[in-house]
Amino acid sequence: MNSLDIEPKTTSMIKLSFAVVVAMLCSDYAVADATTDRSADTAELTLLAIESGRAYARRDLATLEQFTAQDYVQTDVRGGLLNRAEWLEFVKNRKSDLVVDSDGIEVRFYGDVAVVMGHWRYTLKSTSPEAVSYSRWTSVWTHESDGWKRHIFQNTYVNPNADGQVTAAGH
Repeated sequence: MNSLDIEPKTTSMIKLSFAVVVAMLCSDYAVADATTDRSADTAELTLLAIESGRAYARRDLATLEQFTAQDYVQTDVRGGLLNRAEWLEFVKNRKSDLVVDSDGIEVRFYGDVAVVMGHWRYTLKSTSPEAVSYSRWTSVWTHESDGWKRHIFQNTYVNPNADGQVTAAGH
């Protein structure tokens, strides 16, 4: 047997061993985290998520700057990737007059990191009748010396007709 025959087996065993160790560490960590009372953090992050939507709607850059980390990255509803400066510039120059309502907010903790998910209802005020659209979003937050900061935000329009559109397009 040459080293080429042994190497794939050894590599597979190393990968499997690593995966088992990671799974064990994660499960112990998750159990430890589950015993911590995070209700105050959950309430605060829920309020921050709601206020983030409202601040976005009213173009409140000071509030958005306060909530977002320096390394903030967003995947927007159109699939565009924006860093913090690009996103704040987009918000500042956005033409639409919106109201954003939040619901279905869930907060999960993974050690010192929080994943916050929810649902937004956008109401475009400049149309008659008012146009309404919806999105689902997921964000990643950490607690820093000056409060919770959002690092990552991924937002997707809710489109119940997406499968039909893909099928009609021949995909």
